[in-house]
Amino acid sequence: MASAIVALSVFGLTWPVLDLLGDNAEFFLAHGSSRAEILGLALVVLLVLPAALGSLSLLPGRFGSAPGWALFGLLAVATAHIYLKRLPMSWWVALTISVAAGAGVVLAFKRSVTARRFARYLTLSPLVFLMVFLFATPTGAVVRDSGAPAGSAATVANPAPLVMIVFDEFPIASLIDPDGALYADRYPNFARLAADGTWFRNAVTVEQQTEHSVPAILTGVVPDQSLTPFAGQYPNSLFTALDETYTVTAYEAITRLCPTAICEGRSGPSAPLVDDIGIVAGHVLLPEPITEDLPPIDGTWGDFAATSQDFDPVAGFQAALASGRRRPVDDFLDDILGYDGGGPPFFFLHTLLPHHPWEYLPDGREYPLIVTANPASFRGGWIDDDFLVAQGMQRHLLQVGYADHVLGETIAALEEAGIYDEAAIVVVADHGISIKPGVPHQRTITSTTVGEIAAIPLFIKGPGVDAGVVDDRRALTSDIVPTIAEVIGADLPWAPDGSSLLGSLPEREETTTVGPKGSVTYGVDGLEKLEVAARIDAWFPGGDPYALIPEGAPNLLGEPIEAASLPLAELAGDLDRPDLYEDVDLTSPVVPNRVTGGLSTPTDRPLVIAIVVNGTVGAMTRTYVNDEEVRFFAMIRPELLVEGANEITLVEVDPTGELLRIATG
Repeated sequence: MASAIVALSVFGLTWPVLDLLGDNAEFFLAHGSSRAEILGLALVVLLVLPAALGSLSLLPGRFGSAPGWALFGLLAVATAHIYLKRLPMSWWVALTISVAAGAGVVLAFKRSVTARRFARYLTLSPLVFLMVFLFATPTGAVVRDSGAPAGSAATVANPAPLVMIVFDEFPIASLIDPDGALYADRYPNFARLAADGTWFRNAVTVEQQTEHSVPAILTGVVPDQSLTPFAGQYPNSLFTALDETYTVTAYEAITRLCPTAICEGRSGPSAPLVDDIGIVAGHVLLPEPITEDLPPIDGTWGDFAATSQDFDPVAGFQAALASGRRRPVDDFLDDILGYDGGGPPFFFLHTLLPHHPWEYLPDGREYPLIVTANPASFRGGWIDDDFLVAQGMQRHLLQVGYADHVLGETIAALEEAGIYDEAAIVVVADHGISIKPGVPHQRTITSTTVGEIAAIPLFIKGPGVDAGVVDDRRALTSDIVPTIAEVIGADLPWAPDGSSLLGSLPEREETTTVGPKGSVTYGVDGLEKLEVAARIDAWFPGGDPYALIPEGAPNLLGEPIEAASLPLAELAGDLDRPDLYEDVDLTSPVVPNRVTGGLSTPTDRPLVIAIVVNGTVGAMTRTYVNDEEVRFFAMIRPELLVEGANEITLVEVDPTGELLRIATG
């Protein structure tokens, strides 16, 4: 019996989880897990846990008792279900078949000597699966890497200070108007960099996924899709090439291309590894109705629970400080400010901004994530509802403003360190995101999402780079390394796939961006990003993220309204957290400008609601239905809030234009 318990626990519980993690080495790289930690996890999952379950058969009372058989049957059902749930059938059909299969296994084990004998051979399965994990998965390659020799160093003729910032999930369309011009007033620091260097407005990424796009940026080589983004599989990179000349400081959010011997700065999600593994296990093992309530695991690389928990403003801010987003930025800035002029520095930062979850305002403050899930988001894609998707875009644009803020902090730090003018600076994004109604997945590149996923920001400043130039030639992320090499006079010891953007480029009539579900080839005129910018501008005139109003509604934003004098609507509503507005601290790092709530009186039609803040319309929104509950949320301008008590009033905007006060709480 013990051998059968061990085998079933491996086949039906532990290996499916480890198999998924084995194929996603980025999960461990993002957590900064060491080789020993990964190996220890594999040993616990494949050997210790199954052995612990199998040892139950040795307990007093014998495992042949009813509870023992019940556990054996449960493991048999779980084993069947974990594989059946992958097939195209409803969850209840898969569960029904699993129960029948589990009962069959128990019956066979009770009646068949052959079945019991076969189970003894399966006792070796943990060792077999351990070998598979170590020698046939990308994560296993990380474990086996013992510090592969790095590539040769480059000779550098003009070692100017080098600064690289790689933003994450950042389409260029989020920065521009429909004519392709930067919104300079809204993003002054990107505008500053464009004025001091060259803006390659027609840049695209050659890779859709971070684990491949960042290596392309750092090596100039279009990666093989089978490679895992760590130094052992990328011996040649800017880190290894410049090590002998530069003092390298790198903060890699997901990749680990800088060898440990060169870089010690590592920052990743702070959530305990075991917490995230528990959520992954839930998605792999549990039936679909239960997994729908689990935090999603396909939108980020860790700290999954942070995207779904109810949010306490103060506690949430403290958690954010400890997360993998602001901390590496602060460390990066401290490193720049601590530069002592002792030799040319190479400062590298890959920041998970403006990547979702969206939680930052342009000035770096956060807002309460009382209800974190966007109602328009569904299984990694977007439902076919223009306004709800536009509300997702609104939060993205606010976080893009924070990315501009981080760039401004970097420029200020470089100026304080006295190296901004002479520095070679590269600012780029690894890929974009599609925020468009009806898109099956927001991160899958197709012929219709090129303008959002492939087209990315690219700004380069430095010696020999023209200032104030907008270059509309097709630039690729694989061109960055050859361009840096020309700027600093480096003789690279390998041949990049890209070309320097400072000279003439090869004739490019089409571009290919590679993704895990296939490649997309498209033209080089770059019109796709302008189409996206026009769609954004239709919802947010002038790029103002607070200008959103429901389609067909009168624009009341900024209008004074004496809500107390309005007639009452025939329905009632409630704010989710009215206490947030009773004692607002304007100096707090958390500002309650995201208003959410619901209607306690049913309605059979979407309603337009004006959020009146201290007598002024601060936002306009539209109701939606979630689990038969009528809900709403809106982002109000923080400037409308006052110190201390604030009055938030809900006003229904009737289709005729009449304003009706909604009674609350």
